[in-house]
Amino acid sequence: MRIARIIGIGLTAGLCIAGTAKAETQAGHLRIGTSLTQMPWGFFDQNSKPTGVDVAMCGALAKQLGDTPDFVNLDFKGLIPALQADRFDVVCAAMYVTPERQSVIQMVPYIMASQTIIARQNAKLASASDLCGHSASVLQGSGSMKVLQDESEKCKAAGKPEITIQAFDTQPVALRALENSSVDAFIATDSLVSYFMNHNSGYKKIATGISPMQLGIGIPKDNAALAAKVRKGLEAMKADGTYQSILKTWGIESAAVSTF
Repeated sequence: MRIARIIGIGLTAGLCIAGTAKAETQAGHLRIGTSLTQMPWGFFDQNSKPTGVDVAMCGALAKQLGDTPDFVNLDFKGLIPALQADRFDVVCAAMYVTPERQSVIQMVPYIMASQTIIARQNAKLASASDLCGHSASVLQGSGSMKVLQDESEKCKAAGKPEITIQAFDTQPVALRALENSSVDAFIATDSLVSYFMNHNSGYKKIATGISPMQLGIGIPKDNAALAAKVRKGLEAMKADGTYQSILKTWGIESAAVSTF
């Protein structure tokens, strides 16, 4: 596996709010760790205010639990270590539920998602298998990176050149690599890619619906009571229509999960 480079882009700004340093939980507040670099999941709008699916969903969840949401913005790859260090109470950042993550934290499913690979419109790429010998950008530590690694292994097994993977700390920088022609392709969740393509022309999907998996809200391993509260909160949001309304607002109604 050739990973050409891993480029660290620090993101230290906090939200409303809480910084990334360890802080005591205030009564009536839910500290939510997120990464505001993932459209449409979490990002800053034109007025520099946090918005996105996760901001809406977990903000509504906090209120359902009777709490005020305090978002803490951090690089995606640092979210689980920060949760373990008690910098916040939960993680809500379009994070795939995987056995590796479930071995260190609890995860409550809340959305379904799959992967899409895009390239520039004039690229001679038509499928994931065409990436052999080409380069692709991806968010460091994401489920998308595992998809690229698996595809690269397939190239190697077929006697073809591996994929040169460029992993970045934020989605905007990973996307910029494609926009600047530094890479031949980019991979992320279907929803993120669709949002990007709705706002930018000149790109095409070369593979979509890859590896459908659940996204989960991360909770400390030893806090079963909070996990139960989160599940009950999501169930209440589904019962009163809040859950479906948020998904509809962001055009991802089909991403609803059947049980939490």
